Amino acid sequence: MGDADITLRHLARRRPEDLVRALVPEDPVEVLGWLDSQVTNIERRLDLRLRVGGEPRVIHVEFCFALLARNATAAALREVVAEIHAGARTAEERAELYTALLVMAMIDPWRHNLLKELIMMVEDEEEGLLRRTPIIGEMILEAERRGEQRGVERGERRGEERGEEKAIAELLGRLFARRIGRRPTADEERSIVERARALGPGEVEDALLDLEAEALVRWLAEPIRPS
Repeated sequence: MGDADITLRHLARRRPEDLVRALVPEDPVEVLGWLDSQVTNIERRLDLRLRVGGEPRVIHVEFCFALLARNATAAALREVVAEIHAGARTAEERAELYTALLVMAMIDPWRHNLLKELIMMVEDEEEGLLRRTPIIGEMILEAERRGEQRGVERGERRGEERGEEKAIAELLGRLFARRIGRRPTADEERSIVERARALGPGEVEDALLDLEAEALVRWLAEPIRPS
């Protein structure tokens, strides 16, 4: 399973009601829970148990992340940003979804270099929402500073890598704090960044969401094993 698929999977697990609202809009729906199995843990799929109009139902969901695929374009990004702006219910929810998009644009395996355009689109739509969002606002300022220093390509690249590492550490560190009840130590934060680089941010997010607190702390202390 790729990083993008894992990201989609965990967004859905965190917000099952929103997923159901899009797939079953016509009847009263009660979310009963996820059907977990060895298959759903390794494939791009989730099975969600529901009660729709009083009747039991299972929704089978398979994910395909297309936003930053090989053929991603600025036009496609613009449509997604508009949909989030129109459909998300609160500023906090919009900021979370935009943050997910920015992380995926930052990873950018196909070298689309759409991060700057994505930031501009969101800022135009949301009138400064990202700049007011912790970490993301700092990332935008860092990107602007990099733009002012064009010409020293090697130095720019090092700055980009540091900015990416800082953003990944902060975003995944906040998730760690929610699970454990405290901020990660310096060693734990270093392990989070190193594992995100070696294994992919998606696998680290998977561990942060799925492992129990003690197992998570042990996992971060262990040597990194390739997946």
